[in-house]
Formats: sequence, C-alpha cells, structure tokens
Amino acid sequence: MAMDMTGDGGVLSVPAEHLPGLIWLVVAPLAVWLLVCAAQALAGRGNRLAERFVARLAELSIAARAALFASLVGAGVHAALVQTHWQEDRTRALLFLVDTAAFVFALVWTLALRPHWRVVNLVVLFGTVGTYAGYLLRGWEELDLVGLLTTTIELSVALILLDPLQPAVGPARRRERWVVAAALPVALVSLLGTGAVASATNEPGSHHHHDEMPGMDMHDMNMHGMDMHGMDMRGMAHMAGIGSAGHRVSLPTNAPAGAIRWPQPMGDMEPGMKMAGGSCTTAPTPSQQRAAVDLVNETVAAVAPYRRLAAAKAAGYVPVTPTGFPVVHYLNPAIYRSATTGSPDPTAVPSLVYVNTAHGAVLAAVMYLLPRTAVSAHPPRPGGCLTQWHVHTNLCLRAGVVVSIAFGGICQAGSVNQVTPPMLHIWLALVPGGPLAPDPGALAQVDAAYRLPVLSKPNGTA
Repeated sequence: MAMDMTGDGGVLSVPAEHLPGLIWLVVAPLAVWLLVCAAQALAGRGNRLAERFVARLAELSIAARAALFASLVGAGVHAALVQTHWQEDRTRALLFLVDTAAFVFALVWTLALRPHWRVVNLVVLFGTVGTYAGYLLRGWEELDLVGLLTTTIELSVALILLDPLQPAVGPARRRERWVVAAALPVALVSLLGTGAVASATNEPGSHHHHDEMPGMDMHDMNMHGMDMHGMDMRGMAHMAGIGSAGHRVSLPTNAPAGAIRWPQPMGDMEPGMKMAGGSCTTAPTPSQQRAAVDLVNETVAAVAPYRRLAAAKAAGYVPVTPTGFPVVHYLNPAIYRSATTGSPDPTAVPSLVYVNTAHGAVLAAVMYLLPRTAVSAHPPRPGGCLTQWHVHTNLCLRAGVVVSIAFGGICQAGSVNQVTPPMLHIWLALVPGGPLAPDPGALAQVDAAYRLPVLSKPNGTA
C-alpha cells in the first residue's frame, strides 16, 4: 500500500466541495489576529466592551485560548461545507450543521469560563475527531488537506485539554508551552496513520467478495426456485501494478461516488464475465482524463431526475432483471434501440441500476450499453482505459429479462443463454474503485447505496 501524499486525490489535494473549508482555514488565523488587534486598539481608546474582551483573553490559560481557536476553526469549516454537500449528501450536510452549532456553543461557553468548559470542549472535539476517523476507516471519506488540517487542530487541542495540570486562567508556564508543542505533531502523526490504515483497508482490490456474481448481481438469491447461494462467482481478478507509480491519478468529480482512480481494479474476469476488448493497461492521457471526468459529471447531472423511480418509469425505463431483488437493472428500450453509435451519450442513457434498501430503491449507477449495430471487438473509450467495457456470457434470458445463470452454457427450459452487449458503468454510489469501477460485487453495491442521501419521499421497491 502506498499512500499518495501529493497530486490529485492525495492527502495534500483539495476536492472542489472542500474548497470553502480551505478558504476559512486560511482566513481564520488572520481574522483572529485582526480581531485581537482591533480590540486592543479600541480598548486603548476607552471602549468598555473591548476592554472587557481584552481582559478576558488575558485571564485565559493557553489551553482555553487554544480551545477558543479550535472552536472557531471547527465552526467555520463545518459551516462552509454545508452548502457544498446539501444537494448530494443531505445527511452529511446536516451533520456539519450539528458540528457547527456544537462548536459555537463550546466557544461561547469557554469564553464565559462557564463550569465544566473543559469537558464541553473535549466532548465536542473528540466527537468530531472520532466521527471523522470512523468515516475514513469505513471508506466514506478520503483524507485530504482540509480534513487533515482541521482535524489536526481539533485533536491537538483535545490533547492539550487532557493535561490535568492545565489551569483555567493565568499566564502560560514553560510546561504548558511544551504540552502545546508536543500535541501538534502527535495529532498530525495520529491522523496520517489513520489515513494510511484507511487507505490500506479501502484500497480497491483489498476487499474480496466471494460467492457473488458482479454485474447482474445474483448474489445469494433464489431465482425461480434455483438456489444461487454458494456458487463460485467471485468477480474479476484485480490486476496488480497497472501502469506505473508516476501514472497513478485520482480525478475529482461531481459524482457522489467520488474521484476517478487510476489504476483501476480491472483485469481478467471469472467465468461468465470478461472485459470487452481485453484488459486495458495504458495510462490515460490528460485529454482522456478530462473526457472521463466530463462523462461522469454530465451523466450524473443528466440522471438526477431518475433518483425518483417513478420519474424513470414515466420516461420509459422498465426492469430487465427480476424486481424485488437487492439490485435491479432498468432499461429504456426506445433509447437502446435508437442508438446508432457506441459513444456514451449522457442525454440518452439506456440503463439505470437501482438498489433496494430499507428506505426504498436508490439509484446507484448508470449503465451504458453498446448497441447491437455498433458491437465491435474494441468499444469506444473516450477516457482511454478509465472507461472500460465488460460483458456477461453466462446469463439466461426469457423475453429479454434475466432469469438465471447458465451452467455450462445450459439454461432452464424457456430461457436462453445470451452474451450481453458490452456495458460501461458510471456509479453514483460510493463503490470501491470510484465512479468508473467496472463492476463491483453486489454486496459492495448495497453497502454503498445505504450511504447515499435518503430522499424526502422515498421510492418504493424497484
């Protein structure tokens, strides 16, 4: 495992949705400095409110001042992130609002030196740091510059507050300065270590889902009396070392699935699946990277109305895999039949993938299908090897609907084994591998779907 420290997607990168938080991190120290200078100037001119403020700051210990700064930073950063997450991840945006309110409360409580101010700050700081660490370890968040700086400040101040000999008031002693000096590197190393563990744990290829067929998602399902559990459908074998270290990229997108990653978990497939045109190992060029990001962003924007299952049905999408299963594929026959070229067109998406959850069906992915008239050995790859196509060779269809898996090419009576057209997924759900992952397992799809925001009026079952 190598943790990328620089470049797109590394610890020092900043996703677009986190940019307002970075701006606050830059502005906050300057704002505090100017505020204190202005208060001192006003106090010198006899302003009573400024005199009280300056006197109170002078009374506070170094730990209390650090707590005030951490609360100011935490409140500002979390408030700045609410708007950028509101549309795509309402749950996370609401958590940011709660964090903002908690930090504001801690700031006021500390400035007033109310009883148990230290405990209040520890609860808020460790609650925020612990939640962020949990998100990293679960793979719901990637460590970037904004998260690293903000959480380092929060954790280091929490460590300072844990010092039992830190007074509430009075000037800093030499020992207290040493505590402050030691807390910062300890917090930084702790966060980098957490990020490294999270990267190793959630790196594409580090999780192996057995007994499942990626793609049409027949995992552990009884299909028309046919028990699929225990079948060896382990999915694709991940290629090791595609490209070179210098070609490792992570491209931010507007998709809830996060950044496009290279190398991707592609390679030879298990029986029943294979990459269309073979495995692609050429590192994407800058223009191909831009094309891949544009395709993802435009597709995500185009299918936004179809988060509502009713809207998709009204637009002509019908299920082509058994309904009621954990993962259900919908096809728009008119769009698919009218397609003449193989190039993915965000204005004419042929297929949608829904995952049934406890809060209704969730749009987890879009699937481009190469039309029969355009099928070739090498489907178009606008994003180079970032846009990989694959096929399924062991599916049994009846009247155009997938009903089971073929054993040795033999299907149940009334169904026929057909090779699917080449397909290209664009994921909205945060699956391993990012929005252009070829085809993660069914369990990964379901798990990722539960992380998407819940609709205000949930869908029914797909």
